[in-house]
Amino acid sequence: MILKWNSKMLTAFYEIKKKDANFKKIFDEFGLPESRAIEKNFESIVKIIIGQQISTNVAKKIYEKLAKNNMLCEQALSKSNIEELKNFGLSAQKSFYIKNLAILSLNKHLDISSLDKLSSEKVTDVLLPIKGIGEWTINNFKIFALQDVNAWPSADLALQEAVKILTNLIRRPNQVEMEKLGKNWEPYRGAAALFLWHFYNKIKMKSSKS
Repeated sequence: MILKWNSKMLTAFYEIKKKDANFKKIFDEFGLPESRAIEKNFESIVKIIIGQQISTNVAKKIYEKLAKNNMLCEQALSKSNIEELKNFGLSAQKSFYIKNLAILSLNKHLDISSLDKLSSEKVTDVLLPIKGIGEWTINNFKIFALQDVNAWPSADLALQEAVKILTNLIRRPNQVEMEKLGKNWEPYRGAAALFLWHFYNKIKMKSSKS
């Protein structure tokens, strides 16, 4: 099922354009960010963990292999051993992370279906103690699954590179600088992040064709 941005996120896109002309510039050239919304479920967190610190293409291939073999549910992952999971292209660490997540979910120590009922801060409190789930993973889940309009994955390299290109900086801003920059875009930092990813992807596509 193809999911769409909800009304809050769509409103946030238009509000961030008013706050910063750079986002109007992106909109005028490339339009609104295409929907990349995902389900609010266990599989979505697994997908984001798989994507940690590897290229989008590599992550996609691993995810598709797991999906093809019906390995994206709690039951299958909890019963698998680390060596089996490594055969799909996962590292030993990520294999442990998603197996552990499956066990926590099966044992009702984690209720992913209830996360959308919590505040953004509480979502962080619930997920952060889980091995393999850090701020980047949490903020990506908030943006793409929970459609949190103010989540801000400041450590994301693609976001940092997008800011560098968009604002003509000499070097990519670091996480601390991105946190400061994000304050200018509250309470719509999630919408800002989606615009920046959208811009970065379009720029990469244009450069690959030239």
